[in-house]
Amino acid sequence: MQTMSVELLCAPPACGKTRACIQHIQALRAHKPMAAVRIVVPDRLQADAFLRRLAASGGAIGTAVGTFGGLYREILQHAGRVVPLISAPLAHRLVQEAVEAVYQAGELNHYQQIHALPGFHQALGEAFAELKRAMVDPADLRRYAAGETPAQQELARIYARYQARLQELDWADQEGYSWLAVAALRDAPRLACCYDLLVFDGFDTFNAAQRRALCELAVQAGEMVITLPLTPGSERAAERRFTRNYDKLINELNPRVTTLPAAPRLPADLHYIQQSFLAGSPARLAHAEHIELLQARSPAEEAREALRWLKARVVRDGIPLNDCALFTPDLDIYRPLLCAAAREYGIPLKFTQYDVLSRSPALAALLNFLAIPTSNYETRVLFKALHSPYLKLGLTTAQVDQLEVISRAAQVVEGREQWTETWQRLIPAALVEAKGDDVEEDLPNLPHGQDAAALQQALDNAFALLQPLDGEFPLRSWVEWLEKLFDKAGFSAQAREGSDKLAYDAFREVLRALVATESVAGEKPVAYAGFLAQLTVVLLGAPLPEAPSPREGALLVGRMLEARGVRFRAAAILGLSEGIFPIVEHPDPLLDEALRRTLDLEPRLEREQAGLFYQALARADERLLLTRPYLAEGGEDWEESPYWLEIRRLLPDTVLHTIHPDDPRPLAEAASSQELLFTGVRRGDITGYPELDERFERLSLAREVLRGRRIPAADGPYEGGLNRLADAFAQRYAMGKPWSASRLEYYGTCPYYFYVKDALALEPCVPPEVGYNAAQLGSMLHEILEVTYATSQNSASLEALLAALPSAAEQVFANAPRKYGFRPGALWDFQCAEHTAMLEETITALNAASDGWTPAAFESAFGYNEAPPLRIELEAGPVHFHGFIDRIDRSADGKVRIIDYKTGSSHLANTDLLSGRRLQLPLYALAARDALGYGEPSEGFYWKIQEGASALKLSGFTSPLGSGMGGAVSMLLAHLERIMSGICAGSFAPVPPHGGCPDYCPAVHWCWRYQTSGW
Repeated sequence: MQTMSVELLCAPPACGKTRACIQHIQALRAHKPMAAVRIVVPDRLQADAFLRRLAASGGAIGTAVGTFGGLYREILQHAGRVVPLISAPLAHRLVQEAVEAVYQAGELNHYQQIHALPGFHQALGEAFAELKRAMVDPADLRRYAAGETPAQQELARIYARYQARLQELDWADQEGYSWLAVAALRDAPRLACCYDLLVFDGFDTFNAAQRRALCELAVQAGEMVITLPLTPGSERAAERRFTRNYDKLINELNPRVTTLPAAPRLPADLHYIQQSFLAGSPARLAHAEHIELLQARSPAEEAREALRWLKARVVRDGIPLNDCALFTPDLDIYRPLLCAAAREYGIPLKFTQYDVLSRSPALAALLNFLAIPTSNYETRVLFKALHSPYLKLGLTTAQVDQLEVISRAAQVVEGREQWTETWQRLIPAALVEAKGDDVEEDLPNLPHGQDAAALQQALDNAFALLQPLDGEFPLRSWVEWLEKLFDKAGFSAQAREGSDKLAYDAFREVLRALVATESVAGEKPVAYAGFLAQLTVVLLGAPLPEAPSPREGALLVGRMLEARGVRFRAAAILGLSEGIFPIVEHPDPLLDEALRRTLDLEPRLEREQAGLFYQALARADERLLLTRPYLAEGGEDWEESPYWLEIRRLLPDTVLHTIHPDDPRPLAEAASSQELLFTGVRRGDITGYPELDERFERLSLAREVLRGRRIPAADGPYEGGLNRLADAFAQRYAMGKPWSASRLEYYGTCPYYFYVKDALALEPCVPPEVGYNAAQLGSMLHEILEVTYATSQNSASLEALLAALPSAAEQVFANAPRKYGFRPGALWDFQCAEHTAMLEETITALNAASDGWTPAAFESAFGYNEAPPLRIELEAGPVHFHGFIDRIDRSADGKVRIIDYKTGSSHLANTDLLSGRRLQLPLYALAARDALGYGEPSEGFYWKIQEGASALKLSGFTSPLGSGMGGAVSMLLAHLERIMSGICAGSFAPVPPHGGCPDYCPAVHWCWRYQTSGW
């Protein structure tokens, strides 16, 4: 190829390539002051940095600095070709159209199942962008795919249809500008002669489109200078990525190669590690003062420590904040962690990559609100909207709380018809008077009558606000509807300050872009779900603007890819643990590695990430920090990154610091008032900061609470020791008040469980779900057995019982959803049949185990209505009990047997009575004898409906207090003395039971002593 003057400047990072470019510009302007000079860099960050350095040298006037995209547009302007750039919504629309066209033609089989999914369209858009950057013509892709897989053939068809549609409209996507610019240069051989000098600086690789443009420009522009961060001929692994690119430029441009002398501006130790990284086996440095390695327990603490270190550089070393930077391989992981710590430390951040617009809290609330109809008014989605501060839907906080209580009691899972059914049960005035009515029992303490009607009206008004248009409409109509909704739902008024306003304004721009797509591509009416899907996908690709940086500057936070070409006085690099960096590579599901090699696309596997880290090591002129997390989420050690190990091999151990959260730290290390207080409380003193005294006292109390909860054995006022309230508990739980066996077992299981569940009356707040829970199943099965035995012609006859079972089961199951408060699932009929069959087996097995025994009573009540309670005399006085005994049997010789049905299979062993976790059997045995007069019991056991008799049998019970029935009763009385005295004394220290705590305990989420059961 015949070229003009093309020079390839090569040198390792931080060895003066940009400085040489600036000197070249100055030398040109010395003899040609009006020379047209264009500088092309990879991104706006490097453009700003280059322009600042150029201005400082006095050569910025008449020199344009920008990216390849800006150069392409300028070339097209010179050619007189103005091609509109498609917006993100229009690009998405064209991808959709291309997929639909191929589908309608019957040429989409492999991707048929996912062809309408927004995620598939988004992935296709990204794949098309890669293909265009590699200058892959649709015809070339179709020829390649002809002998390949059906997936690649279909991809080629969709790509061809997409490109054809762009040409029909005479518009271009961002990558298409490179094609148009290259074509313009090829068609007009003197189009770029206006450039006296073109400089391409800061690149470590060029894609195929960029290299094609370089080839066309090389024969037209006066001079061209290209820089690369490598030493020609180097075989270092860190430079492999650059060497491949170097070889391509040599073959395609035949440039003059200039290797700059390695005279870095870095301190000696920073230069050494950058020079020695992955370069054989160099010696370890004896001393290093400009680099530090820091290990923190988690990414969150790693982010805090890195920001603390950078703040120290600003405060102690006098480095301006805008001369500092932080680089991370994964902003998705570190962005929220850095933002949280930066707010505490008072450090403004400036990210090189915008967050996506849909992550704005205001827009997340709006999207959740808009999703209510498409989710079939799912309760979880509905209440997120009703609680949102960004929406004013006409309900008070008290009304929303009432609706939540109703939704849980009535098991409103989704669908407006479930709300309608609930109102039909609550509103009728007769309902309030219907004592004992099933509905009244099912939905206790809920609003009725006019109160329920008022709530219904308020909720219906909220539903009416979001009533979508019925049918299919163009996007313009949907956007008009949405903008009216903004005002009606109060969204416009709430999102008008700070970052919310920035997000709201950006969202309005997205809506305008959506409408604009129809003016270009034509109207395509869609239903509400289609409009919402398009809106959601566009928001996933739209940037969330950041607030302007303060005048004093902000800390730059970028990706590892951007840690090149720009210099800072202090920099931190995060994430050097296995799996974070190097980034775990995954094959592209659309463009596999074989196709990438053939079409000259960047690989997705073996991407030579060492080259990125190699350049990042040279970003700091004065101080560099490398960090990593050392503990994974599960608590196991987090392995070091191979790059971390390589750096450690080069440096003395003195530069490595491991941060343990419990290690004491000096007050001078605190980067915020919160940390100052935390450290001061641990030291017991914070002298010299009177403005923090009040917060210091509160935090000291919190530390006392934590210390009390961390002692090995639970004790004291912060761990359930409420002895100071003993009089109040003794009065509340006076001996004469009736008790149930289950309440005793709360305390027997764990005193704190009793305190939370009974004394505080707290219950887990479980969202409504389709189907029944274990307690509801147990109630249903108990009732079916009760009805079966009550309605059979002979309760001792197996045939009579099995004949009565189907009718009893049908009766109970028909009323169960309403009576027990659950929504039957799609398998309800199958489950009913399954449970009926299981009860048939249970009745058969129970009958076989009852040889010599005859049922005497079922569901025998004591302590209710006219039935006398069980009275037990304790040292402190009498205690009364009430309950229902599932079954009492008699033998021919007058013996009595107690049976209690259980649906669960756990905690029914001898040890459970010994520990006090199960007290029901001996208590019911005493009730049958003393309260109901059935005589002396000789046996008792739990009958597990799915398994049979329990291991715990009163006749076989053994304990230090005795054996058999007598031993069981003695053990019961001992537990009663302990439990009642403990309750009246206010002794509720948590004691996790053997085998773990019950997962249904209300204190699961905050109890310090909670232990999971099982493995």
